[in-house]
Amino acid sequence: MNKQEFNDLQKKFGEETKKRKFQKVFNFFSTLISILGITVISYYFLETLFIKNDTQKLKIENQNIQLQERISELENRLRTKDSTISISSPSEKRIQDLEKKIETLNNIIIENPEKSLTIPLLNKDIENIKKENELQIELIKDKVETVVDLNKWILGLIFSLLITIVISNLAKNKPKNNLEE
Repeated sequence: MNKQEFNDLQKKFGEETKKRKFQKVFNFFSTLISILGITVISYYFLETLFIKNDTQKLKIENQNIQLQERISELENRLRTKDSTISISSPSEKRIQDLEKKIETLNNIIIENPEKSLTIPLLNKDIENIKKENELQIELIKDKVETVVDLNKWILGLIFSLLITIVISNLAKNKPKNNLEE
C-alpha cells in the first residue's frame, strides 16, 4: 500500500465517520423532537380533558346547590305556613279561615296537581343528578386510565423505534467495516 492509497482510505474513513456522526446527531434530534411532540400532544389532550370535566363538574355541583337551596326554601315556606295555622280555641272565624284554606288547597290540587308534587319530585331529581354525577366521575376515571395506558404504549413504541434505529445503524456500519478490511 502506497502513500496515495493510504491518504484515499484515510479520506474515506473521515467522510464515513462524519456521516455516522451526522446520522447519530440527526437520529438523536429526531427522537427528541418526536418525544417532545408526543408529550405536548398528550399534555394538551389531558389538559382539555380535565378542563372540560372540571367545568362540567362545577356546573353540576352548582345545580345541586341551587336545587338544595330551593328545597330548603320550600320546606321553610311550608313550616311557616304550618306555624301560622296553630290550633287554638275553635272560634267561628277560625273555623271559616281553615275551611277557606282547605278549599284553596283542594282547588290548587285539583287545578294543578304538579304544585302538590313539587317537593317529592325535586328530591327525586336531586337523587338522579347525584347518580349521574357518580357515573360521570367513573367515566372520567376510565378516560384518564385509558390515556395513561395510551402513553405507556406510545413510550414503548418510541423506545422500540430507538432500539431498531440503533440496531439498523450498527448493522449498516458492520458490513462496511468488514469491506474496508
